[in-house]
Amino acid sequence: MAVNERGAGRKKALSEEAIEELRKRYCNGETMNSLAGEAGISRQTLSSYFQDNYPQDGIYRTYTAWAKLNAVFREKEIANYSLRIEFMNKDKCLSVILVDFYSEQIRVINHTDNPILRPFGIKAKPTWEDFMYFLEERCIPKERFGIKQVLKDLGLEQYDVIRILEKTGGRTGEDDMWMKFSYYEKEKRYSEN
Repeated sequence: MAVNERGAGRKKALSEEAIEELRKRYCNGETMNSLAGEAGISRQTLSSYFQDNYPQDGIYRTYTAWAKLNAVFREKEIANYSLRIEFMNKDKCLSVILVDFYSEQIRVINHTDNPILRPFGIKAKPTWEDFMYFLEERCIPKERFGIKQVLKDLGLEQYDVIRILEKTGGRTGEDDMWMKFSYYEKEKRYSEN
């Protein structure tokens, strides 16, 4: 993407502070439509403001950006978590899940009181097994007829639940839920010789 060195084009209708406040509210469960209406801008404009600081490949390469994205969690909790899943219903964020694959730990913040819409129902502290079960329930079954062709169509060589969910968004035919994936690629904190 080209850098806008001259600063050409339309200036943002909102300050960076206002955008950040709206982003926090969005992450806490408010809808994009209601926030945009309150700010006096279109939903598309607000979405583009949010995307400005979102890496195109979904990989956060600095701890500062990762910490900012996950401000609803305590800072010491997020350092070892490399995956963030936003569990959505249409344009509303229902839950945010942070995943630490190394320690097989997850942290969840729910933005809905309705346990039917939560990824883990009434469980306040779901286990790693609960997380794996949730992922498998949102994924194409491994035993599905023609799974090799489905994987090929998705550009995958083998059955990998996370990669399949990334490609499909975890969408199923039974509901309007989907998943948004973001990754943290830890910074190198030392120089290699």
